[in-house]
Amino acid sequence: GTVGALGAALWQIRNERNRRLDQEAADRELVRREQARRIACWPGAEDDTPGPMDPWWGSSSPIELVNGSDEPVYNLVFALVHVQGAGFHQIEDWKRKEQGHRPWSTAAILPPGRWRVWVPGNGWNQGMALRPGAEVAFIDRAGASWVRRSGGNLEELPKPPIDYFAEFGMHGPHDLQIPEQVGSSGGAQAP
Repeated sequence: GTVGALGAALWQIRNERNRRLDQEAADRELVRREQARRIACWPGAEDDTPGPMDPWWGSSSPIELVNGSDEPVYNLVFALVHVQGAGFHQIEDWKRKEQGHRPWSTAAILPPGRWRVWVPGNGWNQGMALRPGAEVAFIDRAGASWVRRSGGNLEELPKPPIDYFAEFGMHGPHDLQIPEQVGSSGGAQAP
């Protein structure tokens, strides 16, 4: 009976230790993802107002970005994608587009708050059953690279976004535009 009780106690101690270690690992992962979880984007409203990329591309489309953290994120890559229909569902899918420009661009920094950036062209969501979405990739304050997918998923990238997306046809020179801050009235303001 003593040996059985000792064995049961050791088994319970081991299980408690494993549960504690698993919880500590989960807590560390949550802290590691904390800033990245606070970055989001969506397609802006296309209207007849020309965007700042007009001199180069003839038209441009807005993407709205939010940094809900207290610190900036860096080296952003953002793009319009499609969340429905036979379009391009991830930034990487735009490599399949053989000719013309693609609806992606870059920015050097995204401070805390709500911002607007632009990608070349417009009418990217015209087509049968296409529904717009947007994605943003960035480097957080700890130097980890992430991409927020149009469905809300957060994925870690194996290398910085600009280097990663170069493999999918996004070669420099890059715009590294300055995001426009969006005020509470909905209009854009200078950063």
